[in-house]
Amino acid sequence: METKVIFLNACNEICNKLDNFKSLQKGQTLKRVAQDKDIFFEIYFQTSYRNNKSYIQVLPHINIYSKQLKKWCVKQTQNEYSSGIIFGGQLGHLTPYNQWKEWNIAGMNYNKSIMEISDNIQKHINPIFDIFNQKDKAIDFLTNSGTKFNLWAENVLTPLDFMLCFADKQRSEIFFNNFIDNCNYKGRIISLYQTLPKETNIDLNYSEFVFANRIKLAFVNGLKINSR
Repeated sequence: METKVIFLNACNEICNKLDNFKSLQKGQTLKRVAQDKDIFFEIYFQTSYRNNKSYIQVLPHINIYSKQLKKWCVKQTQNEYSSGIIFGGQLGHLTPYNQWKEWNIAGMNYNKSIMEISDNIQKHINPIFDIFNQKDKAIDFLTNSGTKFNLWAENVLTPLDFMLCFADKQRSEIFFNNFIDNCNYKGRIISLYQTLPKETNIDLNYSEFVFANRIKLAFVNGLKINSR
């Protein structure tokens, strides 16, 4: 059997073990839609063109998107390629593996790897998706806890767009400042923020460092950095 066929079979078997996911791209992408029909959740299975009979790679990626947010981002950034992403990550980084993780589904590894992937999605990823099943619940969580969805998730600024689009300014500001206060390059963020009032053309599609584009987006939308 061709490695591509084995890979797609594995993707579809994982889908069958999960609730409420639809198989797309012959199984390589799994999709679930939130209650409001706006937010949707994707699991994308990356593989390698170097697959062979003894090693067939599966790299699961997790993403949360909003159709309304995509339109908002396009308008804000003038970038027609904005995706409307709220949060994303690699399965290994959001589970007890706590690292970049790939699985081999060749030969005797097939069933074991399928079980490990589907179990980790059910136990550790579905609870994250459930938070975003209702926008109000997601806004409350992000305001109080940032992106610490579980023991292994890191604080990231990716959902700032979501907060600016759907939350009030106060809660967006709390989320923004909580990230800064727990960031190991806080000084660099503050330094950039201090230069922005002097800029006549702020490029929201360019990042001098990680999340710099979102720091600029926060400034454009009037968020303040706490003085402490």
